[in-house]
Amino acid sequence: MTVKELEARLGMTRANIRFYEQEGFLSPERGANNYRIYSEADIETLKKIKLLRQLGLSLDTIKKVQQGELELDTALAMQQRALEEQRAELEWAGRVCAAMRDDKAEYTTLDAQKYLNTLDRPAEGEGYFSLKKDSAPMVAYPWRRLFARWLDVFLYSVLWSAFGTLVLRFNPPDNLIFTLLGIYLNYVTMLVVEPLLLSTWGYTPGKWIFGLQVKDTYGGKIYWTTAMTRTWQVFAKGMGYGIPFYNLYRYYKSYRACSDCETLPWEEECGYAIKDTKALRCVGCAGAAAALFGLAVLTMAQAQMPRHRGMLTAEQYVANVNDLYRYITRSSDQTMDENGHWEEQGNVFHLDGLGYGDPDHQLTLDENGKVTAVTLAKDLTGEPIIADSIFQKQLAALSFAAAVGDYNCISWLESGVLTAISERGFGNYTIQAGDVTITQAVHQEGYQDAGDWLFADDSVPEDQLRYQMEFTMTLRSE
Repeated sequence: MTVKELEARLGMTRANIRFYEQEGFLSPERGANNYRIYSEADIETLKKIKLLRQLGLSLDTIKKVQQGELELDTALAMQQRALEEQRAELEWAGRVCAAMRDDKAEYTTLDAQKYLNTLDRPAEGEGYFSLKKDSAPMVAYPWRRLFARWLDVFLYSVLWSAFGTLVLRFNPPDNLIFTLLGIYLNYVTMLVVEPLLLSTWGYTPGKWIFGLQVKDTYGGKIYWTTAMTRTWQVFAKGMGYGIPFYNLYRYYKSYRACSDCETLPWEEECGYAIKDTKALRCVGCAGAAAALFGLAVLTMAQAQMPRHRGMLTAEQYVANVNDLYRYITRSSDQTMDENGHWEEQGNVFHLDGLGYGDPDHQLTLDENGKVTAVTLAKDLTGEPIIADSIFQKQLAALSFAAAVGDYNCISWLESGVLTAISERGFGNYTIQAGDVTITQAVHQEGYQDAGDWLFADDSVPEDQLRYQMEFTMTLRSE
């Protein structure tokens, strides 16, 4: 039977039938043309729903009866008792109305207290005419609301981090000032983006995951100006302007008020609605948080990949080196010129070579002007202490091996090339990074190896101290 035939047979509207399907009361099969085909069992289900709804039973109660969680007789007994209470209230209210008419009561001279004393009789339960029905339903669930907002702010943080590191190439230092600036950048984003989302979509991403929607007093979307006022009050009174420690106090006060079902300051002109409280939504929040954390990790990894990829010209290699140097060191104290030579931009203290400067990057080009090899070399005599050029080697590997190889940020990390360069120190070694062969040859006389440093042996004369290192990356020829 089609939905049109079902409407005629049951006296229900198509909207009624679709609604009960969405609520999970029935699941009709689909025909070859994808139209719904209703069975006799579906018809009987809809008849039962129609009867029980017209008796005043709630959908939640009917669903519990359908699923066997509640006996029909128990549900009917509860509804019968509620109807008897309502009938008593109606009959009694009718008598008061009749008495007021007999008294010729006029609105301007109405002695309301006289009749209020009559209406405020002890009654079982809430009462049919309770003023509680005149209040907007309060959605508490403070933890769901807190985590929904936290998820939104986390999203803003990840997006700003991606924009800052990948587009602006800004690597903020790890200090309190920049941490606070980042936090307040997220708050400013919240103050701008959230009103737009609430006034157009009705949700923010976090609220959507938890099924929370902000509505006006008529059940529709709130206006942008109302949303702006609401978000600002959340920031000021709910989050304490983000001021450290004070914001914890405001969180606590808001939590207590929300738990006690008090109207929060930002909900005077609007309120929350919640679709459901399924545990699956909490799982969705955890999954979204994990996805955002993964995206943040990927962003950090991608930020340390070379900007130019594939076969590189000398200019592109140098651009990779300078970009990665500025990003990783957060400094522009030196730059590499087109010949691979480091040029100091100020007073620079070098650990590499302890005053001899960072080694130049010697480039080998093919007939097409593409880089096929990069060499870093040192030749020192009489130095009491030698520092390993680990950072320069890793910088060269990032700028060349990671660029010409078929790597993404994850496969490059998994390759372990940078770790191998760091761990093998002053030894002789060969590392294969895709099509790039990395070799290091070290010759030293009169030194003792102490990991990242070589210290001169006191028994060796200064003129016999010798250190030679050649670090080469060679692209395999086709």
